[in-house]
Amino acid sequence: MVVLKSYHVKHKRDFSKELKNATKVADYAVQHKTKYPSSKDVKDIELPSAIKNQILRKYGRGTIKEVHNVQLIVPNMATKNKCKDGSISISNSIVYNNGYVYLKPLKIGFNWNPGRQFKKIHCVEIDNHKFMIIVSFDNKDDNSKKFDNVLGIDLNCGVGRHIVNMADLKNNIAINLGKEGPNMRKKYFKKRKAHNINGNKEHRIMKDIDHKISNTIVKYALKNKLKIVLEELKGLRTKHKKGNGCKQINRLINSWSFYRLQQFIEYKSKENHIPVIYINPQYTSQECSYCSIIGRRKGKEFICKNKGCHKRNINRNSDINAAYNIGKRSLQNGGRATKK
Repeated sequence: MVVLKSYHVKHKRDFSKELKNATKVADYAVQHKTKYPSSKDVKDIELPSAIKNQILRKYGRGTIKEVHNVQLIVPNMATKNKCKDGSISISNSIVYNNGYVYLKPLKIGFNWNPGRQFKKIHCVEIDNHKFMIIVSFDNKDDNSKKFDNVLGIDLNCGVGRHIVNMADLKNNIAINLGKEGPNMRKKYFKKRKAHNINGNKEHRIMKDIDHKISNTIVKYALKNKLKIVLEELKGLRTKHKKGNGCKQINRLINSWSFYRLQQFIEYKSKENHIPVIYINPQYTSQECSYCSIIGRRKGKEFICKNKGCHKRNINRNSDINAAYNIGKRSLQNGGRATKK
């Protein structure tokens, strides 16, 4: 299994001219999406053709309608060169040798050492402050790491509730993360409604919150040798359309990036060789985590009505109860939806 990882290296070089030209190329790509532009169409803009083609591919496809913060994208491509004796030699556009990276299209280099052996440098993206190196590693299983229990993860988006509730079945510990997230969504919704917002600050804040939460989850799982268990949330948005619930809940659920947070957790887990399991989420928020009988859930509260349960008629946090159920379901036969 191959894992991609990015490294940032700060620089003090002046790329203002190149970045300005890169923005011109990106503007052309956005305005000519249907014509499949190539570097020949922007030959009057001074940039290496390999970089122009990468920018055209990025901005000439998809739904990008406006250009912001364009970077120089240097791909690691194999090129053929004809030698003086008539033979053909093949070389890459990015060369790495003993801690030094050389970018042939720009004829510049910089020092960088990841501290471990990697498979390949895929590309280098450059802005005014840093080089971002995209590298792939072979993710080999480490037999010395034994993950002998599970960490159940319940995701939420309601105002006043935490984004993530974790249940450590090994140590019987519940942990809550990200209570500020839903409040942030509510704050920026009001600003948009009042036309009192510029740029995409909300997106950057929420993405940063997702990164911090996923880092905390992965570090905890690695420290305690726990498998991470998530819900298979396909079709969640189709269940929350107009008419199902109040407008505030519908808006929060349909604007929330559950998928992005799960992807952050998954790729960071793979980098650390942590198994990630997906389970069927049906009834995880309605079952009692002690007796597995359907109870009564109302908002943040869950009450078990089973006469044989020693937690009967005790108010418990419904999200923590769900996190325990998610962890337990991964240990049951047939409880998993998929495994990645």
